[in-house]
Amino acid sequence: MKKTYIFIAMLFLMSACSSDAESPKDEVYNVGGVALDGYDPVAYYEQGEAKKGTEAESFNYNGLAYHFSSTKNRLLFMENPNKYLPNYGGWCAYAVAETSTKMKPDPAQWQIQDGELILFTSSMITKLTGSLKDEWNEDPEAFETRADSNWTEMNQVTP
Repeated sequence: MKKTYIFIAMLFLMSACSSDAESPKDEVYNVGGVALDGYDPVAYYEQGEAKKGTEAESFNYNGLAYHFSSTKNRLLFMENPNKYLPNYGGWCAYAVAETSTKMKPDPAQWQIQDGELILFTSSMITKLTGSLKDEWNEDPEAFETRADSNWTEMNQVTP
């Protein structure tokens, strides 16, 4: 519980310092110039690791640039992009679950849960208080249920 309060305080401070999204797509997806900060979405599944891609092995999908660490991974993505896209728009799953907030994750903090790639933030505060991924894994089904519900609400289009 103490970790949740610290996390909420961290979100407040970060939102006070952040700028507005550049486009409507940036509001839903964690683009950061290049999706997943240039990490290869296929490598999480196929190699079991967070691996940086290269601009030479890139592919644009739905207006977002994805980088890959190999031609093989790029081709796998091209065959079935939805299989490899991160859940919750590539934002921190813990932030979505706990505060309905889109927080930039650390692509090296990740896991595959129920066949979905989820990412977690890592910051000076989480290094002091403990991993949000570890806290998530204390009750992953409950966190996933809250994150799914919050994500749906966060992205509803209002007339």
